Amino acid sequence: MTLIKPELKLLTMKSHLIITSAIILMTTLIACQKQEKVETVDLMNLKLNEKFESIIDFNDSIYIGVETLEYPFCLLAEIDNSTKYTFDGLDLKKQTVYFQINSELLKTDSITKSGGGHMDFITLKKKEQLAPLFKKYKADNYLYGFRIEMKTSEFKNEILKKLENKYGKGTKNPNTDNGLYWNFKKEGKYIFYAPDYSRLTILKNTKLSKTCYWDTYNGWIDFGGCNNENYFKELLINSTKPENIQNKPVLTIHNDWSINDITIGKSNETDFTKSKTSKNFERNIVIQGSNGDISELTYDNDYNNFYFFFDITKKSNENPKYNIVNAYSVADFKSVEISFENGLKPFSTKEEIVKKWDKSQIENYDDLKFSNYIEIKNAVLKIQLMFDNKNKFSSMYVVKK
Repeated sequence: MTLIKPELKLLTMKSHLIITSAIILMTTLIACQKQEKVETVDLMNLKLNEKFESIIDFNDSIYIGVETLEYPFCLLAEIDNSTKYTFDGLDLKKQTVYFQINSELLKTDSITKSGGGHMDFITLKKKEQLAPLFKKYKADNYLYGFRIEMKTSEFKNEILKKLENKYGKGTKNPNTDNGLYWNFKKEGKYIFYAPDYSRLTILKNTKLSKTCYWDTYNGWIDFGGCNNENYFKELLINSTKPENIQNKPVLTIHNDWSINDITIGKSNETDFTKSKTSKNFERNIVIQGSNGDISELTYDNDYNNFYFFFDITKKSNENPKYNIVNAYSVADFKSVEISFENGLKPFSTKEEIVKKWDKSQIENYDDLKFSNYIEIKNAVLKIQLMFDNKNKFSSMYVVKK
């Protein structure tokens, strides 16, 4: 049997204690770092003037850019499945959170006139991406609002309870069945609860109209003294006037919803570039991942508010024969010369357009009284005919299902 001298035993015990203490200290430091990383932000408590970079975690899945159908007049950041956010204690991990940033370019750029499906997003991974992005869009570096996508009826009810407990009963939104809104003049804050469209929107109105508000899911709201026409003109003050647009493209929408000589699901990139329709378009791609694959391919004509989207899921984007037209958007009929073989007339009212179909042929017939679009039922295509603030048929979006 080996005997251990008392002094060696004491040294061994001291070494063990030192190692154990070091392990505990490292564990504590790591735990603190992890805790710091997932520190939550309660969106209800935001002042809505926080710097954007201070309220996000770059490890989250973040997309930032333009989506004119739902968010026509701001820079938008979309964050999915984040553990960072709560709303008065409600966990938002299973909800999508959107932050809104003021952009003077988007408020005055002609692509935002009618909404209509223009998308331009990038993946946000590091702080260094923000400065050039804000410069590009003439945007603030701080947020002025946020939206929460309320994905279940239970969550909608929980949100409503939180709102009413803190702010009291809201005002009925006349544009939706169950929508409510709050206008806090002293605080300079708007709250729009739109359960019919699964959206909660809270905004600081410092740079917004104090008399009018509009978005796709809440419609036009008059806070008192609203002049819709003047409101819209202010938002688009620097955009090119329709009467000044030169050489408008001539478009024919055929009975099968193909456009000129381009057919969704059949025409490829080579067909498109060789067609007369492709004049004045710019090819745009989004590259993601270390392998340099193209994740998005579009052809954009911003001057005429006209866009084509391509399916590149076959990963053969170096060969244009395999890039198939997946969708098109004509985002402002005033920027083009457009006609329809099925007899539709641009700038007809919603009521006039609805009469063209039986109600069984309209996907969203039950929602038409507060919806700004009509979706036509089709086996292979999603067809949305959209209406402007004067209820005129002014834009359209067609995509393969």
